[in-house]
Amino acid sequence: MKKLIELKNINMVFSKRGTLLKSEKFFHVLKDINLDIYEGEIVALIGESGCGKTTIGRIVTGLQKPTSGELRYEGKNIYSFLKVGQEFDEYRRYVQFVQQDSYAALNPVRTIRQSLEAPIRTHYKHLNSRQVDEKLNGLMALVGLVPADQFLDKYPHQLSGGQRQRILMARALSLEPKLIVADEPVSMIDVSLRLSILKLMSDLNQKMGVVFIYITHDLSTARYIANKNRIVVMYLGEIMEEGDAETIINDPLHPYTQALISAIPIPDPDYAKLDKELPIKSMEMESLDKRTPGCPFYPRCLYADEVCLEPVDYVFRDKRRVKCCHLDKVPAFIPIRKLKEQNDNA
Repeated sequence: MKKLIELKNINMVFSKRGTLLKSEKFFHVLKDINLDIYEGEIVALIGESGCGKTTIGRIVTGLQKPTSGELRYEGKNIYSFLKVGQEFDEYRRYVQFVQQDSYAALNPVRTIRQSLEAPIRTHYKHLNSRQVDEKLNGLMALVGLVPADQFLDKYPHQLSGGQRQRILMARALSLEPKLIVADEPVSMIDVSLRLSILKLMSDLNQKMGVVFIYITHDLSTARYIANKNRIVVMYLGEIMEEGDAETIINDPLHPYTQALISAIPIPDPDYAKLDKELPIKSMEMESLDKRTPGCPFYPRCLYADEVCLEPVDYVFRDKRRVKCCHLDKVPAFIPIRKLKEQNDNA
C-alpha cells in the first residue's frame, strides 16, 4: 500500500508560566512519534486521557505545528510549502477533522444548510446554487439523513447527538478528503447510536477509500472499527505497541496494553467474582515536565528495573512493534474466557 501520511520523529512541547516571575515549565507531551498511515486503511489510536492522541490528530490535520519533526503527505514535508498558500490549502482540504463535541463544533446560530454550504462555496467557487443544493442532498443521503429537507433548515439544537455527528461527517466529506481524523466521534452519543456511526465510517472507508484515524479510549469501538486494520496504543505521548487489531486485543505484549485491557469492566457476574488484580505496581505516573529518557510506564510497571530508565528501542515481534526491553519477563496475557475456564476447573 502507498503511504499517505508519515509522522517522523514528532515532538511536541508546551510551556506554562509559573507563579514566580520568569519561571516557566515545559511539558513534553509527544516524544519521538513515528507513524505511517497508508491508503485505504483505518488506524485506531487508543490510550487514556492525556496521552497525546488528540494532539497527534491536530498535528495531522495541520491545526498545530510540532516543536520538531516532519509531517509528510504523499512524500512531501508539508512544512516546506507552508509559505505556498495553494499547496497548504489543498492539504487542509484533503485531510479533515471530525470533532468529539458535535454541538460545540457547529455554529448554534447557523442552520445546517449554512454550515454545510460554507466550505463548499469556499472551495468550489464554480458551482452555482442548484449544483450546491445537489451536492448537499448527495451528502445528506451519504450519511443517512433523508429526506434532506427535514434537516438542512434546522439549527444544531434541534437535532439529536447522532444526527449532529452525521452532519459533522457530511461537512468533512463535502471537500472529498482522502483522510479524516475522527476524535472520539461516538463518545458523546447514546450507546444505541454508536454502532450506526461506526458502520458509516466503515462503509465510507470500504466504498470511497476514505482513510480514517480513529481516536478513542474505548477498546470495544476501536476493535470494531479497526477490524482487520491496525491499533496504535499510546501512553504519555509515546507509542507503546502497534500492530494488527485482533492480535493486540487478544495477545497484548506490552505491560501497559495488558493493564489497559485488564481494566475493562466485563458485564458478567461470574467474571466479577474472580480475584483479578490490575497488573500494575503503582498509580504513580511520570511527570511530563520531568521526563526520563526511558520508558514512561516505568513507575507503574511490574517488570521494570534500572535498564528501563535508559532509552528504549522498539522490539519487532509477530508483525508488530513494542516499546519494551523486558518482553521475555512479561507473562503471556490470559484472555477472559480462559480465566473463567481456569476458575471453573478449579
